[in-house]
Amino acid sequence: MEELKSRTTDYLASVGMEVPAHLPTIEGMNEVTPRSAKDVAGRLSALAYVIGLGFGAKGSELLEQLQKYDLMSFVSEREKRLLCEEVIGDQDKVDMSWQTECVQALAWCIGLVELDHFHHCDDNLAQKIPFKIDPSEFIKGAKLRPITEIQAQSDLLYRMHWYARNCRLTGRECDLSESIISERRKAIDWAYGVEENWDEVPMDT
Repeated sequence: MEELKSRTTDYLASVGMEVPAHLPTIEGMNEVTPRSAKDVAGRLSALAYVIGLGFGAKGSELLEQLQKYDLMSFVSEREKRLLCEEVIGDQDKVDMSWQTECVQALAWCIGLVELDHFHHCDDNLAQKIPFKIDPSEFIKGAKLRPITEIQAQSDLLYRMHWYARNCRLTGRECDLSESIISERRKAIDWAYGVEENWDEVPMDT
């Protein structure tokens, strides 16, 4: 893990992002329980509906679709509560809309897209995920990238998150969007197995 940390730190320095050497290593393979390709594809399929809460869709209608396609086991407890509310708050809408970046990260985990952390999610991202059609074949056929690649992304996003947050706290200009980085980090860390509960994935830096 020290070797991975060193490679990431050197890469970030090469693109003008200095991060402290004293930042800890991320969790090793003996400390995590990685998600399966089915878990990731199922979560991705569920998010295609859940993020609608951020764009004015009715929770009751989204809930109906999630139940129809047997996706409720891939919906987080917080999301289940929001789906059942008549009206959700502005911050909850913002939070749900930002999960498009989680979708980009999870789609990367099963090889549907690439990741460029300097840009928002792909314009055609939604077209790559089943929506209002049976997702069972999509979920069954998903293949996970090598876990070492997901681990490397976890390390990269942790250190990028520290850098972006530090820029905000110190008033420095930053080429990264802290929101993009934090959402992708959450998704990647969940896939890597840092925390099983989506709503509890730690975001400390």
